[in-house]
Amino acid sequence: MFKFLLIIALISIYSKVSAQYYPLNDTIECMQAIGLATENGVPLDGAIITIYQGNEIIEWDEITNNPKHDHHFNINLLGNNYYTIQVSKPGYVTRSIGINTKVPDDLVISYDNPKTKMQFEVEVFKTKKTNDDDLLDYPIALIKYNNEKRKFEFDTEYTRKIKAKLGN
Repeated sequence: MFKFLLIIALISIYSKVSAQYYPLNDTIECMQAIGLATENGVPLDGAIITIYQGNEIIEWDEITNNPKHDHHFNINLLGNNYYTIQVSKPGYVTRSIGINTKVPDDLVISYDNPKTKMQFEVEVFKTKKTNDDDLLDYPIALIKYNNEKRKFEFDTEYTRKIKAKLGN
């Protein structure tokens, strides 16, 4: 009986020691997206910011110049998801930025390795008809994790291609 209790006690201790908690990257905030909607470099009052996680709207807000916003929008994003930040206003072309928060399994967000802060501007312009209106449905920029540099950054090649197709 003593051996049986000793074995149970050792198994219990071993399972508590070996069962460490590793947060799943899709449940931790890995990025803080801080954006500004502008027209000709000037902050745009009354822009509607819609945040999609996949195809589902998770947040939206009207951005104005008040103490809450100062024209900026700010959202914390979970790892291993795809987000679209859409900027719209009646009479303007809707613009969007795609953000892929897929991160390596060994990435641990902590005090020593804080979440990334990505700041960007989304330039909007008045609606006008062109032959390339379907190109305006694509995100103007993509942000993704660079495994070599171990940080989030803009996919500059994607942005260059989309701007070339749109004629800047």
